[in-house]
Amino acid sequence: MIAFLNKVKVLGIFSITQTVFQIGTVMIMAVSALAGQTIAPSPESASLPVSFVILGTLIGLVPASRFMKWQGSKYGLLLGTIIGIFGAILATYSIWEKSFILFSIAHLLFGLHQSFIQYLRFVAMESVPTHDRASALSWILIAGIPAAYLGPLAGLQGKELLPNSLFLGCYLILIGSLSIQFVLISFLPSPNKRYKVDETSTTEPTPRELVRPISFHIKNLGLWVSILSTASSFGLMAMLMTAVPVAMKTHGHEMHASTLVLQWHVLGMYIPSFFSGFLVRKMTAPYLIMLGVVVMGLECVSALQGTEFLPFALALILLGIGWNFMYVGGTNLLVEQYHPSEKNTIQAINDTIVYSFAILSTYSAGYLEHKIGWLSLNLVSIPFLVFVSIVTLYYIQTKRRTGHHG
Repeated sequence: MIAFLNKVKVLGIFSITQTVFQIGTVMIMAVSALAGQTIAPSPESASLPVSFVILGTLIGLVPASRFMKWQGSKYGLLLGTIIGIFGAILATYSIWEKSFILFSIAHLLFGLHQSFIQYLRFVAMESVPTHDRASALSWILIAGIPAAYLGPLAGLQGKELLPNSLFLGCYLILIGSLSIQFVLISFLPSPNKRYKVDETSTTEPTPRELVRPISFHIKNLGLWVSILSTASSFGLMAMLMTAVPVAMKTHGHEMHASTLVLQWHVLGMYIPSFFSGFLVRKMTAPYLIMLGVVVMGLECVSALQGTEFLPFALALILLGIGWNFMYVGGTNLLVEQYHPSEKNTIQAINDTIVYSFAILSTYSAGYLEHKIGWLSLNLVSIPFLVFVSIVTLYYIQTKRRTGHHG
């Protein structure tokens, strides 16, 4: 009973920390392009800060991984939060001074902050026994549910908090949320030292302490299935979510309608986390990935039904659910592919590929929506889903022949 309560306490802190982090992230995605329009030199460049957030995340992945390996995960999360606070302060100043260059740099810093904090899910999974990892990830993803409501609300309230400077209040709110995040992280348990090897010891390291060569991981099909699943789901979700406000405006919908669709989408992303941990234990990770692919396919079917409100809403809800299944399945499969001594390297490789695909997807979303339209844009995802299906099914068959599961 005491062990259970301790687990709930630890995962509760992780979950609340993730909620605060997600509130800031959702708010940034909701307001940065609109805030950029007020100070951008041209309308076309207004969405540049959004790309800078993802670029900053990509740039920071390897340094964040190295720092956390050197100083421990807790200190890495604290450093990342400090960078985020500095970025939020710079964004506030840049809006006041109407400097688009500083505004973009501020979002780059927020992206660097994200490169540290996105490791929170791995830290949470590693803070519990192996059989509780799926539940730990669910605790982290469930944190997105309140953020789906509170993030846009924070943006709405912050927009005119200071009437003389639109959106400046949003970044003041961001400074406050990041400060709370810093305090919460300080209460997290210290990094787990149980896998550290005593360099003065004459005993041979156990197999779980050995670092295998990169060539071994390159040949590991399980690693590629997990990376393909998380990268494809994240990239396709980012592409379609970024295009939705523009597409709905093109087809005559008001902004409040697209905001509602995006809120439902975020709920679709995170509500399945109540049971996706159970599903990954019952189905195993590869089969949950396949279920996610099917739901993503249904998203395409829904989107092709028309450009009224309901097809948009249903498509984005299914997009969120499909992302959740593919992301949870891919992440759980990933942690099975490396030894504790290899985690920083493999996690950095995984996230570098995931965020590279996200940058490409986000950058191309507006262009593709303008050139081929919303309906055709949804068809772009089909080849990726087919490829993930083929690789995942081949992996399942290979495991079945060798007598392994998961």
